Amino acid sequence: MAGSASFSLYCLLSEVAMNLDPQSDKSACFLDQLVESAETNRQQLLAFHQLGCVRLLRKEYDEAERLFEAALNAGHIYSVSGLARLGHIRGHRLWAYDKLSSVISSGTPLGWMYLERSLCCEGDKRWEDLEKATELDPTLTYPYMYRAATLMRKQNVQAALAEINRILGFKLASECLELRFCFYLALENYQAAICDVQAILTLSPDYRMFEGRVAASQLRTLVREHVENWTAADCWLQLYDRWSSVDDTGSLSVIYQMLESDAAKGVLYFRQSLLLLRLNCPEAAMRSLQLARQHASTEHERLVYEGWILYDTGHCNEGLQKAEESINIKKSFEAFFLKAYALADSSMDPSCSSTVISLLEEALKCPSDRLRKGQILL
Repeated sequence: MAGSASFSLYCLLSEVAMNLDPQSDKSACFLDQLVESAETNRQQLLAFHQLGCVRLLRKEYDEAERLFEAALNAGHIYSVSGLARLGHIRGHRLWAYDKLSSVISSGTPLGWMYLERSLCCEGDKRWEDLEKATELDPTLTYPYMYRAATLMRKQNVQAALAEINRILGFKLASECLELRFCFYLALENYQAAICDVQAILTLSPDYRMFEGRVAASQLRTLVREHVENWTAADCWLQLYDRWSSVDDTGSLSVIYQMLESDAAKGVLYFRQSLLLLRLNCPEAAMRSLQLARQHASTEHERLVYEGWILYDTGHCNEGLQKAEESINIKKSFEAFFLKAYALADSSMDPSCSSTVISLLEEALKCPSDRLRKGQILL
């Protein structure tokens, strides 16, 4: 294998290896091969930067510097952040600050540039740079976390919670949930704390907190001792309440707790996947969909979940076929809903809209737990 096919293969292998352990020998080995297989300038700058990041994590600083320089010279501006971090590690904070300032002033400034420069300064200067970073790129999580932690240290509890809630309002990041969990622990608000740790475990079942020292599942066990246990009926009432008020984090937490009981797990995992998609967490959503398929209690239910897996991976026609197979076995709200979605995406015919509407009307005639029906009615 050679050329672009070889590069694509090593790109995939290195991505998987880095997700498992970015400091591993496998990650470094695959990225070495990625560099070797790179042919175009774009491929080279990507490979140099990725390998530079791994060398930096492995504390192979001289090699990391060489790779970041190569990536920067090839046109990868973001690699200046790697050089700045190396400068910071070596005690050259002023050099790193000036390096980033030069990049900021020489072109169109971006949020990450101010974020990286903030790491080279303290006090008001850091705060100002992080404010600018958020202004330019509101999706960066670190600025919110820094401001929230600073406010909490100053005993400004409500302002700290408001700050971290700003990012969690549109981006469900595990590290932000972890910080808010710590705030709630400090306030002895154990009900809110367990809500956040259960949301974390939904996103990442093996997540470790406090810089990787403690498993999130262990902390959940400890906090749960301070929280009243809910019955199955309590859980459903809580889920309806939180779903209707669009408290998605709260809904995730309730579903997580319900999955520990003998409830219909297929349906619950499916509800979980819907929430995760709404929260823009596609990987976690796909994991939940696969679990829904594994725990499906009937054939027509399994076909619906398989259909959604196909639909969410871009195979609309195949998803549509699964919906029709499910409807042939038993008419259900979920099957009609899937068919409507898949048909709307797979057909270019303008007249298709009337068919989609009729399918949704058929869906509303079928029994449902009413959580999903609200989406159609809205």
